[in-house]
Amino acid sequence: MDSVQGQYMRINHFLMYLIGQWPYQENWEKALIQIVFAPLVFAQAVIQGGGMITALLAGDIDVAMESSSPFVISLMCICKYINYTYNHKQMKRLTVIMTDDWNMHSKSSQEYDILCRNYEIGRKITIGYAASLYGSMTPFLVVPVILNTASYMGLYNVSEGRPVMFRSDYLLDVEKYYYPLLVHSYIGTLGFVSIVVAIDSMLVFHVQHECGMCEILGYRLARIVDATTLDTDLRPSREEDIAYKHAKDCVIMHNHIIEYAKSLENANTTSYFFQLGFNMIGMTFTIFQAVVKLTDPKQALRYASFTVTLLSVLFLESWPGQQLSDYTDKIFAFITSGRWYQSSLRVRRIISIMLIRSYKPIRITAGKLYTLNLENFSSVVRTSFSYFTVLCSMH
Repeated sequence: MDSVQGQYMRINHFLMYLIGQWPYQENWEKALIQIVFAPLVFAQAVIQGGGMITALLAGDIDVAMESSSPFVISLMCICKYINYTYNHKQMKRLTVIMTDDWNMHSKSSQEYDILCRNYEIGRKITIGYAASLYGSMTPFLVVPVILNTASYMGLYNVSEGRPVMFRSDYLLDVEKYYYPLLVHSYIGTLGFVSIVVAIDSMLVFHVQHECGMCEILGYRLARIVDATTLDTDLRPSREEDIAYKHAKDCVIMHNHIIEYAKSLENANTTSYFFQLGFNMIGMTFTIFQAVVKLTDPKQALRYASFTVTLLSVLFLESWPGQQLSDYTDKIFAFITSGRWYQSSLRVRRIISIMLIRSYKPIRITAGKLYTLNLENFSSVVRTSFSYFTVLCSMH
């Protein structure tokens, strides 16, 4: 990558490298990280799921409900990781295209500024998203440390049981394996959060790159015609028709934007379908647990932090989709607002083709059924709260 482009994506580079998914990473490094990282982190989901199932079989509904939230969230993270690993070649191709586009358009100062502005937005969102997720998980992570420290200093009585990050009473002997379980739960939780931040922030950069390309297309469309008078030659020769050459470049770029968006959509749509379902279920249960545990502030705070995390994840899956829709919808306005009426008939035919293609919306969907945007984000949140009220009425 260009050094400037690499600086904007420095955090993404580090996080993707950490989980073994950076496109330019050596194959042996990816294999080594994935052999160690994936089993170690995914084992947490096995312990969570096993604890939940055994609690259900034992008839302890409260423990099963308490275990369901972390388990569902872990499944969502695993879904992200598996999808990125399965579609690794396609994801690498998208990143290579980003690099090639950057190298091509950075030769023009105006187009370079457009890309820098959009990449800066992606960098700021990545920082904010990482701070939001790691910050919201902090109460969940620090409670066991604080309580163990207070117990060691004689300020807190742990007679009711040592504090753990999630329940596994029915699957493993917590007292016997307390410290290995606690350390592993920290590794697993931080690993899952890193997966979410790394993969979702890469999606943000893919979309911001696409938005920058749309702006560059608009910039070029506005400059197809350089004529300063209304005297227009409708049938100039191809050699003399400079506007026709500019229009052909715009058509090629428009097609490039459409194909890039299609590749991004195809690589993620199935994964988003499952992620959305897990997110909705997880949000419902975390809100429910936070309300049920109101008499125990430390537990309520932990589940409230879970809810904030899930809301942040859902928002950052929906916001890029909204951005992509908004910017690609602007292409129609870019085309019609130019001085096409001062161009030749040949150019007008090309512009009409672009108009027809721009009628079809470009979207990021979940399973081709649900469009990721802010309107549907609010619908999912409302639906989760509806399910929460149902659970409260049944409790």
